[in-house]
Amino acid sequence: MVKAGGLALSVGMMPILGSIASSKDKMDRLALGTLLFRYRFQRTKPKEWDTIKDELTLLDVPQHHRDKFGIRKIEFWNEHFESLEPDYLARVRDKIKAAKSELLNVQIDRISYNLASTDESERTKSINDVKLWMDAAAFLGSTCVRINPGAPSGSVEKSIQSLTELNAYAKSKKLTIITANHFGIEMDADKHVRIATGAHVYTEPDFGNYIPQYSAEVMMQSLEKILPYAHVVSAKMVDFNDQMEHTTYDFDRCVQLAEKMGFKGTYVIAQWSGKFQDINYDDVARWGIEHVKSHIK
Repeated sequence: MVKAGGLALSVGMMPILGSIASSKDKMDRLALGTLLFRYRFQRTKPKEWDTIKDELTLLDVPQHHRDKFGIRKIEFWNEHFESLEPDYLARVRDKIKAAKSELLNVQIDRISYNLASTDESERTKSINDVKLWMDAAAFLGSTCVRINPGAPSGSVEKSIQSLTELNAYAKSKKLTIITANHFGIEMDADKHVRIATGAHVYTEPDFGNYIPQYSAEVMMQSLEKILPYAHVVSAKMVDFNDQMEHTTYDFDRCVQLAEKMGFKGTYVIAQWSGKFQDINYDDVARWGIEHVKSHIK
């Protein structure tokens, strides 16, 4: 047996095989990003708010997550970068180091790109635009970059071709590419597996992204298909009621599935909903942390 990401696999199931050392401290298997706190960033504050409550910037996040939640692994959504200028990136990097934190991943969404495009000019531009963000992630010392495989109507073969090129570039930058089920061509779990294995990159199963497109059972079946190729899992919550109960899907069942299948890597605590929810997102983060911790071994 070998390990792909955090998951034990039989030899031959995956062309690329990494390993993650297990830790006895469950907190070492948790990361927390900026997506969950998007209401507190200027670029992503809700239109329902005139002013931001307890504003955050990327410069604040490493120490904020360490002090408030005891989490040292962090994830940045590229919507929250103020610049790609070296001086700004150096300040962010210094804040990560000062907090003794680790940048696990940068989610690359902010730009418009389609790696599955059959239009070569669009595909080439997409690759070059993604590389600029990969450069920034590498400068900050990130372990991973989350890259979208392409538009729903795109070509699996072109997505593989693009990600293969980007994977070679990633390796030169000491980055690992992960691909979440993120509303593109990869929402078809079978295509997602073909793309990940074909390009020798990893999946990032996202609990919150198959709903509401699929039923609960199709969601679980899809997660089962992509979990064997996971390097990171996005433990994403969606909607909460007034009693701070998660109502969109069975979050605990998803963590249990990942553990049952042998995942030993990092869970990124995240939240996203298409509707405005003026709730306490510190409590949302704590809910996710405690519910993942209660199921991981």
